[in-house]
Amino acid sequence: MKVVTVDELKKLIRNNEEDKIDEIDVVTTATCGIMSGTSGIFHLNFNTLFRRAKKIFFNDIEGVVGVCPNEYLGRVDCIFFGEVGFLFKDIVKGKDIDVKVITDEGKEIEEIFNIEKFETAKMIGTRFAFKNYLAFTSNKETATIFHRFKLKIGEASFSGCGEINPLENMIIKDKNDVVGLRGLLNGAECLVLGFGTRSSLEKPNLMISANMKDMDSYYLGGFLTSGGIEIYNTVALPVDVRKHREALKKLDKDIPLPLVNLFGREIIDYGKYSDVWENVDLRPKIYIEKCKNCNICKAEESCPTNAIKKENNKIIITEDCFGCGVCGYVCEVFKIRLGEICGLKITCRQSDRKRALKLAKELKKRIIKGELSI
Repeated sequence: MKVVTVDELKKLIRNNEEDKIDEIDVVTTATCGIMSGTSGIFHLNFNTLFRRAKKIFFNDIEGVVGVCPNEYLGRVDCIFFGEVGFLFKDIVKGKDIDVKVITDEGKEIEEIFNIEKFETAKMIGTRFAFKNYLAFTSNKETATIFHRFKLKIGEASFSGCGEINPLENMIIKDKNDVVGLRGLLNGAECLVLGFGTRSSLEKPNLMISANMKDMDSYYLGGFLTSGGIEIYNTVALPVDVRKHREALKKLDKDIPLPLVNLFGREIIDYGKYSDVWENVDLRPKIYIEKCKNCNICKAEESCPTNAIKKENNKIIITEDCFGCGVCGYVCEVFKIRLGEICGLKITCRQSDRKRALKLAKELKKRIIKGELSI
C-alpha cells in the first residue's frame, strides 16, 4: 500500500503530475485550529469517601459533575468544557492538577491528580475539523473569540487549513460516510463518531473521541482571545484515493474563503484560501536589532499561546508558537506574512498548518508501520 501525506500529493498536482495519484492508495490529511466544541470526560477516585459530589474544580476551573452519582464511593464522573485550553494542555503534559470537590453535604475535599491518576481522561470533540471556515471582519471595533484583540474596522482574521483539511479532500454523500473513520487527534488514535453539531453535507464537521492519556501536548493548547480563552486541536485522517480521487485534486485556489461580518455572519465577499496560505510565513522571524528593551515586552504579554519569552535580553519563541501573527501586529521585532482577504489585511490567524502537516506525517508513519489500522 502506498501512503503519502497531503502536502506531498498537492506538490505533485502543482507540478502537473496529477496522473500519479492513481499510484497512491491513501493520503494522510490534517487540520489544526481553534475548535471550541472541545470537552473532557474524567473519572476520579478520591482517597476520602463522601456521599456525592455537588461541584468540582480543576485548578479553580469549574466542571460539571455527572452523570453517574457514584454514591458513597468517593468517586466522581465529570465533564469540563469552555475555557479549558491551557488546562487540558497541562493535563496532557502530566502536570499536577489541584482538584477540589464540594460534596452535597457541604464538605470540601482537595487532592492532587495527574494524567496517570485519572482513571478516565477522554476528549470528545462535538465540532471538529470543519470543512474549512470563514474570514471575519467587523463594521465596528469589538471583542471576539476570533482575534487576540478587539477586531478593528479594516482588519480580518480567519480559520481553516485549506487544501490540507481532511473534509476538503473527501466526497461525502451521506452523513454516515464518516462514521468509524480512524485517525489521530492530538497524536492519539481517535475514532470519528459521526457528524458534529451544526453540521451539514455542504458544511460538515466531525464528532471525534480519543484518549487524552495517549495525546502529545504539542498538538493542543490554549489560545487567548479578546472574547475569552479558546482551545486548539490537531486532527489527522486518512483518505482513500479510490473513493475521493476528485476531491483530492483541489488546491487552495479552488477553495472559496467567505469574508463575513462578525455580526450575523452576513457574507460580504469571497476570497480563496490561496489568498491566506500562499506566499505567507508559517512562523514569525525575529529581528533582534530592532528590540527597544521595553520594560514590558508587548509581544510576550500579547502572545495568545504564551510562546514568547524574554530572558536576559534574549527573545525566545517556544514550540507553543501557533503562527497566529499577533507578535508582528504589536512589535516591529517580529515579522510574519499572513496575506489578505478581499483587500483586508489579516491580523490574526487561528489555524496552524505547521502542526497539521506534522501530524499528517505522523499518521503516514503509523499506517506504514501497521500501528494504526484504517
